[in-house]
Amino acid sequence: MNLKRLLLSFFAAVIALPVLAETRPAPSGGPDRVLSDHWYTITLAKEPYGYYNDRVEVRKGRLFYQNHVWKREEGAIVEEQLGTYSENNAALSPLFFNYHSTYRATEITIDGTVSGRTELTVKARRGSEDLPVIKRGISTRAFFSVVFPYWLGKVGPKLKTGQSESFLAVVEDNIDQGRAMLDGRVKADKEPGKFQVNYRGFDSYWWLDKNGVADRIEMPAQKMQVRRVSGAEEARRFLDGN
Repeated sequence: MNLKRLLLSFFAAVIALPVLAETRPAPSGGPDRVLSDHWYTITLAKEPYGYYNDRVEVRKGRLFYQNHVWKREEGAIVEEQLGTYSENNAALSPLFFNYHSTYRATEITIDGTVSGRTELTVKARRGSEDLPVIKRGISTRAFFSVVFPYWLGKVGPKLKTGQSESFLAVVEDNIDQGRAMLDGRVKADKEPGKFQVNYRGFDSYWWLDKNGVADRIEMPAQKMQVRRVSGAEEARRFLDGN
């Protein structure tokens, strides 16, 4: 995993912040509904690097979170999609996920399923090759990394200046590196609506509006910035330069 991919996997986890109002588990057969749908642009070293869409829904009482990224690498547009299902409860208990990446002619697909809340089974396919099945134990405290914005939307506003809270995130895209979970910490800044997040060894800074939605995210050491835009058209123009 190169640096850019690591950064994007970080932002796939903590980037999108359509931070939602807290929802309660829907009854079986309850109405499906869209909770949030936002577009963001990504700048790397002051150059347009990519954009993404985050869409969050309740489907059959479960929380569905989809992150769809387009980024420019080595002159080609790389497209990545990550979709997860979690229990719509306070623990955001992970259920299963699907990750799909297309780079030139190569496709990578990763499917993960959580059994008994403590065992993660991952099956991956690179091109036409099936990779070995991997099983890892996870904590009942852990949630899928991409769901971090939802967690932050509930926990962040409760933190007073200087207070912090730890979290455990299930890694969706690099399980082959031997770790199923990574820990992180979020700290409330003295500036209202600003939070410092440390995850995967990187610090990032988040500015949330009064509704808990991120207006921007910055990763100073990597010279990366994320900004919320009006929609798909503005995001595409940003990367195309039009």
